[in-house]
Amino acid sequence: MVRVEDLNITFFHLPKNAGTSIANWLTDNVNGEEYMEDLRHGSPVSLKPLFDDFGWSFCCVRNPWDRMVSWYNFFKGQNKIYTCFPDFVDAVFDPSKNTKKYIIPVSRQMIYVRNSDYTLRYENLLEDFKLVQEKTNCFEPLGHHNSSNRTKYLDYYSKEHYIKVRDYYAEEIEYFGYEFGE
Repeated sequence: MVRVEDLNITFFHLPKNAGTSIANWLTDNVNGEEYMEDLRHGSPVSLKPLFDDFGWSFCCVRNPWDRMVSWYNFFKGQNKIYTCFPDFVDAVFDPSKNTKKYIIPVSRQMIYVRNSDYTLRYENLLEDFKLVQEKTNCFEPLGHHNSSNRTKYLDYYSKEHYIKVRDYYAEEIEYFGYEFGE
């Protein structure tokens, strides 16, 4: 989470949705304060008891199939996992195997969406981010952080693993009209 107290703006940072790029932009350009540790990726619902007012709030969402591949590659790049993507997805959705913080499903997005004033889409990030720039009256370009060098997310999936992700994230897939392969 990042707060811009002077403008009464809050950014809710979902993992693997351009959050580091947005957080860095807010802290570098409009005096935003990034909250770390347990608050960094906290949902609006979990953070509400700690704040009187979020002011104007926003978050960013991403196609769940692409986001899962990004989640996998992030931890693989940090040498925290050593498995192939299909085995990773199997472990993520098996409660007996998802005991480490990086072998769990990346958070669902709807709790953030329902409790934010504005939702950017990763797939349309630069265009959607223009409203944030207008709200802050700062038009510095948004940087790109934490990117990975990988092929398209389609290359990672078998039908079985496509279905696991589809079923787990069904609500946000339907809400945003995400399709596999867009």
